[in-house]
Amino acid sequence: MLTKRQKEILQFIARFTYQKGYNPTLKEIANHFGLSAVSTIHEHLQKLVKEGYLQKTGRGKFRINRDRLFDEDPLRFPFYGEIAAGEPIQIQEDIFEHVDITDLIDCENCYALRVKGYSMIEDHILDGDIIIVENRKDVLNGEVAVVLIDGEEATLKRFYREKGFVKLVPANSNMEPMYFEAERVQVQGVVKGIIRSFKGLKRRF
Repeated sequence: MLTKRQKEILQFIARFTYQKGYNPTLKEIANHFGLSAVSTIHEHLQKLVKEGYLQKTGRGKFRINRDRLFDEDPLRFPFYGEIAAGEPIQIQEDIFEHVDITDLIDCENCYALRVKGYSMIEDHILDGDIIIVENRKDVLNGEVAVVLIDGEEATLKRFYREKGFVKLVPANSNMEPMYFEAERVQVQGVVKGIIRSFKGLKRRF
């Protein structure tokens, strides 16, 4: 049984290796996780080798056991490319590339909210959707944020700062932007992703 940190290290090694074509060094792994001691990373790697998730192939080199990797990460799905909603596709058995949604779902500093209303539909955020919100106060202009107005009313809008004011912009052309003095608005988090059940969707045409 792997610890949460060991799972994170395994996932990082897999992504790094896939993107760059070679394994990360102990220092690169330590830097990614904000650790100063590479000895800690070495201990985690020994555990991953012992449990069969990694196989040593040389000094500082590893081969990833893909079957164990995907067993350990149930929120990964085989990625087979694009579909034009017309032609059938050929499902391949041997594939390495996967769509990874663990960063979206498994977030230490995140929480979920269910959307109510239609103010963000042009950003493809629909009534009934579940949004994953990263709990942070710093927000960039244009990000979709959960904000609290006057400490009471919460809303989901695109966030902009404008000379002492905050502009909250709905993604619905039938609605107007809202303006508030900056001190009246508290950022509760920034939208990281959306979860939507196809089963729950109603036909809109």
